[in-house]
Formats: sequence, structure tokens, C-alpha cells
Amino acid sequence: MSEQHSRKKIPFCPMLSAGSSDLRICTQENCAWYISSSKTCAIYIIGHNNILDIKEKQGK
Repeated sequence: MSEQHSRKKIPFCPMLSAGSSDLRICTQENCAWYISSSKTCAIYIIGHNNILDIKEKQGK
């Protein structure tokens, strides 16, 4: 398996990794931003929703 492919499976923390050259691994259930029901980070969900909102507004 290539390094790039295996890196995609590792959940990186967008908050701890921001502004740093080193990527920090997500602590999942130990993080206040982690949503266990969707198995993802709230920051990712907020970012994704904002991108969709921007694309919708650009289409108007």
C-alpha cells in the first residue's frame, strides 16, 4: 500500500494541525469536536457545509 493511500485512512485533527507543518492525529472519542454517531470531526462537517453553502450562493 502506498504511503499516500495509507495517510488518507489516518484521521488528522484539523484544529491541532492548523498552522503547523506536522499533522496531529485525531483523538476521536477523547476530543470535544468528535461526533461518534457520524465517526467524524465537527470541524470537517462545518467546513463541508460551508463549502456547499458557498457553492449554492455562487450559483444564484
